[in-house]
Amino acid sequence: RLGVSVQSLTPDLAEYFGVKDGVLVTAVTKDSAASKAGMKAGDVITSLNGATVTSAADSRRRAQRLASGDEFTLGIVRDRKPMTLKGTVDARQPTRSPMRVVV
Repeated sequence: RLGVSVQSLTPDLAEYFGVKDGVLVTAVTKDSAASKAGMKAGDVITSLNGATVTSAADSRRRAQRLASGDEFTLGIVRDRKPMTLKGTVDARQPTRSPMRVVV
């Protein structure tokens, strides 16, 4: 829905990125809602609309609740600094891929 591929964080990755919970953004689809909001690969999503994100499945479930035209707020960590990104959901994006979780 947002146009990002994510993976759950292992404890080592969480420590490396300086977060307790979240999902690592591994790719951002060009011209997607996330791209337009300023998301970059390497960001860690920690919340979506104020709800803590703890796993790739959790982020997917939360993103699927968003409808086209809905506004969203992402809590992220970039370079060990918390940030907030805001955007609007575009037309439906693919939600499944055999190799990655797309939200």
